[in-house]
Amino acid sequence: MNNISSYKSRNIRVIISTFGPLHLIKSAEFLSYFANVKVIQGWIPNRFNSFLLRIASKIVGRDLSISIKKRTPEILVGSNISIGIPEFYLWFNRLVIKVSKKNVALKAARMYGKFSTRFIKDAEIFHVRSGSGLNGAIEKAKISGMKVVVDHSIAHPAFLDKNLRNEYNNNNESFDLGLDSLFWQGVLADCEKADCLLVNSYFVKKTFLDQGFNPDKIKTVYLGVREDFFGIKKNYSVTEKLKILFTGNFGFRKGAEYLLRALVELDKRNFSYEMTVVGSFQDAASLVERYKPKNINFIGHIPQSELKYFLSNSDIYIFPSLAEGCASSGMEAMASGLPIIATLESGFPIINYENGILIPSKNSNLIVEKIMELASNENLRRKIGTNANITISSNFTWEKYASSVFTIYKELLNN
Repeated sequence: MNNISSYKSRNIRVIISTFGPLHLIKSAEFLSYFANVKVIQGWIPNRFNSFLLRIASKIVGRDLSISIKKRTPEILVGSNISIGIPEFYLWFNRLVIKVSKKNVALKAARMYGKFSTRFIKDAEIFHVRSGSGLNGAIEKAKISGMKVVVDHSIAHPAFLDKNLRNEYNNNNESFDLGLDSLFWQGVLADCEKADCLLVNSYFVKKTFLDQGFNPDKIKTVYLGVREDFFGIKKNYSVTEKLKILFTGNFGFRKGAEYLLRALVELDKRNFSYEMTVVGSFQDAASLVERYKPKNINFIGHIPQSELKYFLSNSDIYIFPSLAEGCASSGMEAMASGLPIIATLESGFPIINYENGILIPSKNSNLIVEKIMELASNENLRRKIGTNANITISSNFTWEKYASSVFTIYKELLNN
């Protein structure tokens, strides 16, 4: 990052706005080395209301302070704007009144968009998460002469509808990710208004192109991976049991049912394995009860510092998602050097049998086949894991992400 000072001298002012997932906060942290960044986001506790964090943690059953702390990296001190009311509205309705997500997500997003408009000023670039630009936010940026970058990190809702609706319906689960959702219609409206639609994988880009989106407006930049994950997997021998790892939210969209079916088949074959799921698994509770695989352990949420233990001590990583953008959990597994089995729909930068094994989604038989293939071939595990680490460490750092996005900013302003 030798050119930071020269980039800074350009004095490009950027507003980044996100209500929800934190990847844009990490983006803002590294983009701050290239431009003057101001961040608008959800609730940031202060000394007067920090007690609410303890209450929320008790309600959800886990300590939220770690994830909340990620909202305030040191470099953004003094540049962070907190809009708490929409998030309190969302939490209260979901966790206390138990209103379904689809009934409150749009209202919360519109509330956030409206409140954010007062802070959208004095910048050249408005970089907003899709769904966070509703209710006048994007319009305010455009009226103020800003170029608008809409950041979208999952497949087009039409693809979600096609690939997921039956999965949810067949399991009597509410589906709120399709084109009939008012929230997702709002997300698409944000994408259409963008001067540039920034997506996090070529898979996501394809789902938009398949729906006729203007290819000239789409830019693809994969998110970065923390460097302390690089190459932590050292030993590729297998002891008594093959240690299989999944990280992230274990549910229908992530292909949990097909993975559980595969584990049941491995049980029938008396294959020796141990499956570990690190992350939330409430969405798959009914599936686990139905399939009852013999050797699965649920760890729940843990700090990323503890995640390194599982990445370095597992033998293979599996991510059979039905629809993604490009999940950070899988990128971390690749960075660590774990050999990975993933679906095309996961969005990872995988070359089949070079730095990962690709399979089509919804195919438990192939999951079994590839698990057993990797289990029987140490050289293949080492080759794929080593190449995965090289792929990520060479091409997908946060510094390279920030440099690529900053180049997009400059191109927009020059045009």
